[in-house]
Parts: sequence; structure tokens; C-alpha cells
Amino acid sequence: MLTNLIVIVAHPMITDKENLQSTYKLIQCAFPKGIESQYYLPLLSLLSEEMSDRNLAEVVAYYSVKDYSVVFNDVYRVQSVDIPTSEAIANLKERLLICGYEQWLEEG
Repeated sequence: MLTNLIVIVAHPMITDKENLQSTYKLIQCAFPKGIESQYYLPLLSLLSEEMSDRNLAEVVAYYSVKDYSVVFNDVYRVQSVDIPTSEAIANLKERLLICGYEQWLEEG
């Protein structure tokens, strides 16, 4: 329990828990041991189509224990400079579909 407290203190709290909780659970299901590097940018790219940049950065920073400002800049990066390939997005979608991605889309 103390570990969770440290994470919460070190990173911005998810301010709108009701809104972001389903996104957190989706990410947690797809990446139970943390977001693997090859999926990180595709995840930001795909989810940025459905979420605000700030909410996305907040939930990914919270889950991945990364600094919010770094994730926020990465969100902008995948929208302009480092756009993931369609193959990388397709591979990610396969993983997310198993975890309820379709239902998550319907919620939004």
C-alpha cells in the first residue's frame, strides 16, 4: 500500500477518476507489467484520437510512473513527428481488443 502512496505523491493524481478509471483499467489489462517500449508511442497515438491530450498524459503518466510533462510532450510528438506505423497501431489494437477496447470506445 505504501508503494501506491509514493506513486500518487510523485505523479499527478488522476483528477477525474470516474472519467479516467476505465482508461487506466484498459491499459492495466493490456500491460500488466508496464507499458512495453514498442507499444508506448502507438498507445499514445491511438488513445489520443479518443481523449484529450491532458487526460491521456495524466493517466499514462500515473500508470507508467513517468513524469507528466514527459508524457504530455510525447503525446504531441506522436501527433506530429514520430507518427507510429499502421502496423504498430494494428498490433496494439489486437492487444487492447482482448481487454475491452470496443467497450471502452463506446463509453467515450
